[in-house]
Amino acid sequence: MTIVLRSLVVRSSGTTLVNGVSLSLAPGSRTALVGASGAGKSLTCAALAGTLPASLEVAGSLTVEPDDADPDNDPRASSDRRGDVGGVNLLGLPAARRPRGSRIALVPQDHSTALHPLIAVGRQIALASQAAGRTLGEADQRATDYLYAVGLDEKIDALPSELSGGQAQRVAICRAIINRPNILLADEPTGNLDSANSRTITDIFHQINRQLGTTVVIVTHNQQIAGEADRVIELRDGAIVRDTAATNRPAETKTGVL
Repeated sequence: MTIVLRSLVVRSSGTTLVNGVSLSLAPGSRTALVGASGAGKSLTCAALAGTLPASLEVAGSLTVEPDDADPDNDPRASSDRRGDVGGVNLLGLPAARRPRGSRIALVPQDHSTALHPLIAVGRQIALASQAAGRTLGEADQRATDYLYAVGLDEKIDALPSELSGGQAQRVAICRAIINRPNILLADEPTGNLDSANSRTITDIFHQINRQLGTTVVIVTHNQQIAGEADRVIELRDGAIVRDTAATNRPAETKTGVL
């Protein structure tokens, strides 16, 4: 599916933080949002994810356009099965209230906001899978498979506090993609990691994009990561000042269920 953001404006106490951002994200694309701190990158990402603070004033529209090849885009199917997202402005809806068919997931910079500190990481991933209607057995197996794919199957019973930062971020990614979202957003996912872990996390996003066909949007200050995307959008003072194709995509690798 294609996601279309039109004329996004975000204000706080009369100050304009994002000013007229419009973009369209094609299925299977990989986009990097870049710019200095305060440019509006994370706010744009939050608008797409449905995680903007309620205290902010927001205008514009965010719509999802199903593709002809999307099995959910069947006019004979019930609106519940299709998710009923066509024509719905998602911008004013928090993630929890968006229609099921919107299928947009977020990996935050701070994994502690995505993971419960007192629940084993494998159980957290399985719970997210169960929420999509899978049985306990199916959800547990899926959690095991995904953790294996990112090299963390031995950590399935660990608490988040028992993991390194890079390991915890890999778990947060597994939790975000366990139900196969169409669009995966990542807000500075390597911002708190060293170069080795940053490379590992970036490679996982490449695999998700290429092997699952997931549309990926990464907010980053890292020019190397940005250069590996299909498209680089630069923001300055809340507006898009550059929108170009990037040409440095890495070679494809294979791993597990990803």
